Amino acid sequence: MWCGAFLAVSAAGQQKPSAPSGWTIPPGAPNEKSPLPAGDATVAAGKALFAKNCTRCHGAEGKGDGPDADHHHADHMNLTRAAGAAQNPDGTVFHKIWNGRTNPKMPAFKEKLTREQAWAIVAYVQTLRATK
Repeated sequence: MWCGAFLAVSAAGQQKPSAPSGWTIPPGAPNEKSPLPAGDATVAAGKALFAKNCTRCHGAEGKGDGPDADHHHADHMNLTRAAGAAQNPDGTVFHKIWNGRTNPKMPAFKEKLTREQAWAIVAYVQTLRATK
């Protein structure tokens, strides 16, 4: 299965569409913080989960060049873009992973991963972001 670190939310009555991106993110999601301890162990766990679930689309280095990548949306699938960091704080990335979206396709992982596993992927994905 794949893991796009960007998903939609299905919390009834508390969704707010993000117009051009196609994501639905709850209003408080950007401010959500991981329940996991920050550090190397969490990032390593996230990296292993990313390798297993996300590389088919996002590629081994998160550049959006996996074998199942949608080349029409390659720029947004590239998790190393500096612009992506500003637009996707931890809580937003978590909700994208957890809930997915249909167009462009990003599978929801709430049936496959635990919340803690999704948060570990968030920790790893955020290390991929270019800062410049």
